[in-house]
Amino acid sequence: MDEFKKALDIAIDACIKLGEEWDKIEESQSDKLSEQYPFNKDFREVLHDLLNWKESLNKE
Repeated sequence: MDEFKKALDIAIDACIKLGEEWDKIEESQSDKLSEQYPFNKDFREVLHDLLNWKESLNKE
């Protein structure tokens, strides 16, 4: 489980970086970003859900 948690941390860090880059181009590239978007939630919500999941795993 420790290796999974480390991988989750890496994924979350990558999502944070992706979110930062997204914010930089969202205004001018929103149409392109929304094409084939794989989630049914706002990206920030996806990140928030990942953080909550990580927190729940750490409680166990």
